[in-house]
Amino acid sequence: MDRYPLVLIVDDTPSGRKALESLLVNQGYELALAGSGEEALALDERLKPDLILLDVMMPGMDGFDVCRSLRARPGLAEMPVVMVTALDDAESRLAGLESGADDFISKPFNRAELRARVRTITRLNRYHALLEEREKLRQLSQQVIAVQEQERRNLAVELHDEIGQSLTGLKMLVGQARNQASDPSSAGRLDLALGAIGDLIARMRDLSLNLRPGMLDDFGLHPALAWLAGRFREQSGLQLDCNFDESGDRRFPPAMETAAFRIAQEALTNIARHAGASRVRLHLAETPGQLALEIEDDGQGFDLEALRQPGRVSTGLSGMQERARMAGGALDLQSTPGRGTRLTATFPLVVEKEGTQT
Repeated sequence: MDRYPLVLIVDDTPSGRKALESLLVNQGYELALAGSGEEALALDERLKPDLILLDVMMPGMDGFDVCRSLRARPGLAEMPVVMVTALDDAESRLAGLESGADDFISKPFNRAELRARVRTITRLNRYHALLEEREKLRQLSQQVIAVQEQERRNLAVELHDEIGQSLTGLKMLVGQARNQASDPSSAGRLDLALGAIGDLIARMRDLSLNLRPGMLDDFGLHPALAWLAGRFREQSGLQLDCNFDESGDRRFPPAMETAAFRIAQEALTNIARHAGASRVRLHLAETPGQLALEIEDDGQGFDLEALRQPGRVSTGLSGMQERARMAGGALDLQSTPGRGTRLTATFPLVVEKEGTQT
């Protein structure tokens, strides 16, 4: 049997909640009640209602504030909201629309009209249909990322084992020819060839490691991040302080390890290219129920609000956010012009009965 649509009624007065509840009880809905804006937001996170009937005039966090907060939260931004208000002037309705309301019902409300509007919105089932489509997209994206990482792994192995060995063999042959060369001109050209082959081997090795460092698969996230930090110091010349917790030999789910490593890789690349930093800190910590990766620099920082403007999407940032989300985590970015940037990626760990985490 399909579940009944869940309607959340938000009103600071018991009489207001009771009035709406009496109109919808026994009408084919599940009902939940909240007496404040803060309580409504907590229930929204937990219950994911199909519709919110939201009173506007509430002390503290009013209906406009609640709606704005909802629209700013991933996973809740598309939740249908109907404002129930005694304010019927154009300015109040405009404020409601700007805060993200989908519709209005004026007090005192018409019983038939209210029931009709609730029925129409819940039958459309827009919110949960969107959640289901996003879940399908998330699963598809996970599959795409898994295929990409496998292709990276295969290509890295081919570069290292096959092309790398061929180049090493070629270098040995040219080296033998150089040792046997008696003509200074030929010897000089062979020296140039040896140098070019050596550079090509080094570039091939770097490309192989960038594609997929074997250390991540063989030893896990902690050693791979330590290797990445050392490579960053060598290539950028910047000071990088690493701080890992004591569980250095812990293995995490492969998708989580890959996401965390790729986020760190992208973040450090951006710092080296754009931040103008002198010092960087990389911190990986495991707490009950969570793995947190934090990367902070003392560089020039930037204006986050400007970055969020239409047409200013950062492909690097959106890629990191998507990787975190695909692994079940979240990414938070804090930056202030002239005061550096801090990026935090968090991933949930399942606490099992025996006390281990996965």
